Amino acid sequence: MENEGTIAVPIIGYIISAIIPIIGLIYGAALFYFKKDVPLYRKHGRLIIYFAILIFVVTLIVRLLL
Repeated sequence: MENEGTIAVPIIGYIISAIIPIIGLIYGAALFYFKKDVPLYRKHGRLIIYFAILIFVVTLIVRLLL
């Protein structure tokens, strides 16, 4: 039970990714690569990386269109 992790860490990652995608990308990578012993962090680390890339691309497209 000690390696389950807390859900607050991924939630913070999603919030950071939505506000500052580059920092969210780094945060997600840190979760994915450095927290290998906690499956929850590994799973959400990967999803945070995808989310940060998606937000970055959407923001880039919106800025180019306006």
